[in-house]
Amino acid sequence: MATHYELQVSVNPAPLKGEMSVLFSGQGKPMEGHYIGPAVHDYYLLHIVLDGEGTFETLGEAYRLSQGDAFLIFPDMLVRYEASSTKPWSYMWVGFGGEGTEQVLRSIGITPGRPVVRGCALAKLRREVLRLRACLTRGESPALSNLEASARLRLVLSELGGPLLAAERGNPADDEGAGGMATGGRSFHSVEQAIRLLTMQFGQHTTVDGIARALGYHRSHLTKLFKEATGMSPMQYLTKVRMKKAEALLASDLTVAQVAASIGYNDPLFFTKQFRKWSGQSPTAFRKKLAGGGGG
Repeated sequence: MATHYELQVSVNPAPLKGEMSVLFSGQGKPMEGHYIGPAVHDYYLLHIVLDGEGTFETLGEAYRLSQGDAFLIFPDMLVRYEASSTKPWSYMWVGFGGEGTEQVLRSIGITPGRPVVRGCALAKLRREVLRLRACLTRGESPALSNLEASARLRLVLSELGGPLLAAERGNPADDEGAGGMATGGRSFHSVEQAIRLLTMQFGQHTTVDGIARALGYHRSHLTKLFKEATGMSPMQYLTKVRMKKAEALLASDLTVAQVAASIGYNDPLFFTKQFRKWSGQSPTAFRKKLAGGGGG
């Protein structure tokens, strides 16, 4: 069954690990009422609305969007977005990720609590995204394509920063932007802090109780707030962070026991059991698949 009137996608053949890089970019016009989610992504996904209307939902807020608006999906945040049933939107999108991405976005005023930019310079943004997509399809050098795409992404983000900084000058007290957050500013910042602690301390013997105490919450209340913001419990999120790190470490020369210890598991057998639940295979089998060049 068709879901789009139009759909075009270009993929970066050589995104760099360890720095902000473009993963893919595309353009589409969904059919009336077409929706995506509720779902969680593991990358950043920017949408720029070219025409029509739609709704974007995240962190308990719903944003009505139209031509010239943009919205940013953050990793591990539960989101849903839907085209209007009468005037379905068309949009361009760019998926990206890498270290330092959150800091770059925050520096221009885009945060999980302020994911929408209104009144964009649409002509400039469209031109830059088209150039970004064009460089991804050049076959002469994947490395050069990645460098140019990364530069174009920064130009796109720079264009988005203008309306946000102008809005801040008009209303400097509004830290969370239009709409706010259903659970309140303090609750939102606490979830942000919890995510940072889980992401930074995954190799320690981190517990949800310990993080809840550090943030001044009872474990059950923090878990409730965390689920509302991310769609998963703090322990599920911690396991995800640990397993993704384990996948990267298994490509190194570390033993399975050393990988386990590096991500906070003293017992290699327990780590093996958790990794098998995560990936469907043992750490040893996963490593052999990596060594053999097996895809997935």
